[in-house]
Amino acid sequence: MAARRKKNVMTRAYRVFLDDLNQGKSEELKRFLRLCHDVMQYFMDLHWQRQDFSARLGDLPTIHCAVKRFGITTRLSQALCKQAKEFVASTRKKFKKRKPRLRRHVVTLFYHFVTIEPFNGKGFDWCIKFIGSGAPKMICPIFSTKPMNQKLADGWIRSKTIRLGLRNYRVFIDLLVEKQRPQPKAEGKVVGMDSNYKNGLVFSDGQNVATELHQVIQGFAPHQKHTRVEMKSMMGWAIKQIDFSQIKMLVIEDLKKVKHGKRGTFSRVFNRRLSHWLYAYTASLLVRRCQELGIEVERKDPWKTSQRCHACGKWDKRNRRSDRFLCVNCGHFDHADLNASKNLEFLGLAGMYGFRLRPSSKCQSFG
Repeated sequence: MAARRKKNVMTRAYRVFLDDLNQGKSEELKRFLRLCHDVMQYFMDLHWQRQDFSARLGDLPTIHCAVKRFGITTRLSQALCKQAKEFVASTRKKFKKRKPRLRRHVVTLFYHFVTIEPFNGKGFDWCIKFIGSGAPKMICPIFSTKPMNQKLADGWIRSKTIRLGLRNYRVFIDLLVEKQRPQPKAEGKVVGMDSNYKNGLVFSDGQNVATELHQVIQGFAPHQKHTRVEMKSMMGWAIKQIDFSQIKMLVIEDLKKVKHGKRGTFSRVFNRRLSHWLYAYTASLLVRRCQELGIEVERKDPWKTSQRCHACGKWDKRNRRSDRFLCVNCGHFDHADLNASKNLEFLGLAGMYGFRLRPSSKCQSFG
């Protein structure tokens, strides 16, 4: 469940598993998470039945019903009702007729339920105190993480809110840090980026990163474990190599429905390898990085971007042959992905969503 977001504030979460917690405290937190899961599912079913799809605070009679039914405090019932309504509202936007089902055991706890203080002693970094109001009263010492320490050193502020959850029977806490969003960059250039399974990330200004990923993916065994974790790590490292200093707007492909209608098109081996090209995860990392630098990000329709010649503006399916682009109209020769990135740059400059002349659609920032 997402934490409450603030306007013009960036939020990052860093997960810490409570594996060092004693068994009694761990079991008590698991019982609390299961109770919160049942209460939120009750509120979701109730509001779906009432056709109430707003994200406003629940009314007092409904909140008191949960208090009597589950034996929880009014404050906890109100917080869980709010989170359940937010989940119903977001699900309603995506799937209009599908009743939401809460699968994960995750709950957001605000300062009414927990406090975070530096650990007074050796061995741990932070002390999470559950102060009641419906949450179990206990103290959980935890370690910090290197990325979180780096964010705090860069001026980010630790939030008073945490996310408590259960994953694979392991209890975890998401620590949140916040920072004011920078103003959009006024100077710089518009740069297009084409993402490719074989050639990595190709930018219209000549940059090319993540070129080694294809070779690594080719070397994965069919039943090798943790391959996607390795890909995420390599992609995060590759994005750190990008020079954003001269960029004020980054234009990327809108690949949300790129797999629709492709079933049976490729072999099983190629599909397995192609599944390691984590374009959605890569786009989210790019958006987060650009958000921190004040760079605007826009998604564009990739239709015909790989077949259109950016030099003469004519497109033809014969123009592209694998990685080679040769325009049959003007004879312009270029790398196919570089040509596509320049077409995306053109769409960004023109303010169009795609070559089908639809309105522009900006990418929503993650925060």
